[in-house]
Amino acid sequence: MIMESMELVRLPSPPQLLSRLLDLCDDPDSSLPDLVELISYDVALSSKLIMAVNSDAFSINQPVNDLEQAVTLLGHELVKTMVLTTSMQQLFAGLIQTQKEFVCNAWLDSLYCAVFARDIAHSLHYENPQDAYLAGLLHDFGQIVFDARFHEQYVDIIAAKDEAETIRREEAQFGLSHAELGASIIDQWSSLSPAIADAVRFHHEDEEQLAGADLLCQILSEASQLARQWSRHGKSNDAWHSRLVDDKELKLICFHARDKLGQVAASLGVSLSKTGSLTREVLFQDIEKETLRFARKIRDASLIKVINTGDSESSIGDSPRALLLKIAREMQLLFSVSDIALLMPDEEKFDCLALYEVGHKESISRFSIDGNKSVIMRSYRERRSLWVEAESGKNHPASLSDRQIIRRLNHDIAYSLPLGHGNQVIGVIVIGTSTAQKRVLENLSKFISGYLKNIADAWLDNKLLQQQQTFTEKTRKDEGQKDLDKLIHEIGNPLSVISNYIDIIRGSSKSNGKQHDKEFNILKEELQRIEHIVIDFKDSKGTESLTVLLNDELEKCIPLYVKSFANGREVNIDWKLDANDTEVQITRDGLRQIVLNLVKNAVEAQDQAVEILVASHAYVNFDGAAFAQFTISDQGGGVDKETRNKLFTPMNSAKEGFSRGLGLSVVADILGGFDGQVKFMENEFGGASFEVLIPLRLNH
Repeated sequence: MIMESMELVRLPSPPQLLSRLLDLCDDPDSSLPDLVELISYDVALSSKLIMAVNSDAFSINQPVNDLEQAVTLLGHELVKTMVLTTSMQQLFAGLIQTQKEFVCNAWLDSLYCAVFARDIAHSLHYENPQDAYLAGLLHDFGQIVFDARFHEQYVDIIAAKDEAETIRREEAQFGLSHAELGASIIDQWSSLSPAIADAVRFHHEDEEQLAGADLLCQILSEASQLARQWSRHGKSNDAWHSRLVDDKELKLICFHARDKLGQVAASLGVSLSKTGSLTREVLFQDIEKETLRFARKIRDASLIKVINTGDSESSIGDSPRALLLKIAREMQLLFSVSDIALLMPDEEKFDCLALYEVGHKESISRFSIDGNKSVIMRSYRERRSLWVEAESGKNHPASLSDRQIIRRLNHDIAYSLPLGHGNQVIGVIVIGTSTAQKRVLENLSKFISGYLKNIADAWLDNKLLQQQQTFTEKTRKDEGQKDLDKLIHEIGNPLSVISNYIDIIRGSSKSNGKQHDKEFNILKEELQRIEHIVIDFKDSKGTESLTVLLNDELEKCIPLYVKSFANGREVNIDWKLDANDTEVQITRDGLRQIVLNLVKNAVEAQDQAVEILVASHAYVNFDGAAFAQFTISDQGGGVDKETRNKLFTPMNSAKEGFSRGLGLSVVADILGGFDGQVKFMENEFGGASFEVLIPLRLNH
């Protein structure tokens, strides 16, 4: 029961720290390391970040136990918004004097303990000094939670004469100590080492019990004793001696801690005591002045408007699922709200709302908008926030749909808030909570409603922008289609002229041999291929796969291509084709374009006498799939190592005057469209060999 009442607890921070953080957030030149360092000084903000990255909404697959990593994952802007929202909530919560005093005392104890724990860990060569720092920062986390939730009862408990009496009173009042409460909460943060929770749980154990315990437990116990002494008196107790480090090392550790806390005090504008140390007394003496300064910064108009993250429009997403995840992540970070569902109009059934949950990728339930007994549906229809109870009594039973939604959130009650702006409502957010936290959530409702309004604005703006872009793209496409149709028509005229002249030349040629007829036929086919390429480009989609005989096509077109590129040089083609020809799943145009580019590269790679090897295999098995293979090889200078990594991407060739890379990228693109592949190999002559794999047409 006590753990359930911890939901939505707002943990306060010293106004000096929040004031400095506000300066950073308002500074466009502030850096992430600056923000992380200040947050690392505060247990409330650090715990909020850790809780966020461990929530279901973020679904982070790898452990995150480092604050800088957490801030990086959450995003600089979102963390800044968390700081600002936390500051606004704390200001309007109106802490009374005793609360302010406790916050300052607990903060200073935690920071001293964290610094001492990390320094002792370094001295002992403990393998995870960052764990020691976090354990120190969180060592009295339970006290901070107790005070935030039950200040009136806790103010007398914390005033006990010593820690043993404090623990006795906590157990009598709440059924557990602050050490156990803090450790139980930390246990739920899967990213943190369980050793941290153990150290927090047992740091008040006596020396005899700690002697054989895990080293982190011993480190934290000593660090907490040192922190208690220094936060109150600003100096060491000469009668106290460490069991872990010698006196000389202890003096160095204490000197470093005093120096570190002095730097923190300077950054926050806090004075030091007569001993040159930061103590509870000097921290609290200017509390009212700091609170007023802090309030002025919050009430500045430039800060009030940051209730929503600065990148909302760019990260809002274009689906209900993306929208839910954004809201769930940010509400976890900004308001410590963790159980959220989203209902939006269903795309197929317009009279229903579809339910989206963090734990499911798709909507699996739909509810009628006109369900008169449903409070959640009424919240959507009437655009107002309403409380919903799963069991509201015999005379007024909750609707089945309301009970179903609340149960899915694992709660007994829920708060339904419309997601919209003005007369436009795009959905409804349902927050699962407990009766104990109802008042806290009501106090946050204005902040949450303002946040949801901005989210709805961003969603609506994003949808409008998408509609405008769709219209613009369609207009451009229509205009481009007209231009393309005109271009294709104009290209067709000279192609027809060339085709007619080929027929005239063939008719007037003195030689009517079969070889000349064959070459004239291929020239005519190449003209047709140009036309097909242009038409395919116009339609922006690949031609339907046909089948061609591999060896037959290679023997037809390679000699003609070689002759057209030879420029009078002698070219020798060494044929090593498979005795069996085979049908491959590719268009004739596609295959010829591949061959053309590879033959062109092979000829241009050789300076004088040109040697080209053309080989094929009717069947090869690659990764369990059946392919036909052919290879075109040359005896040129090969390809250097740097160029090999970019062979199949558009680039300029190293050989002046040629564009090998562009041609090979075309080859790779064509083959990719037919589920084929192309590979480069260096052959035995030091030249280049290109192996092409094309899927076989298998007869079933």
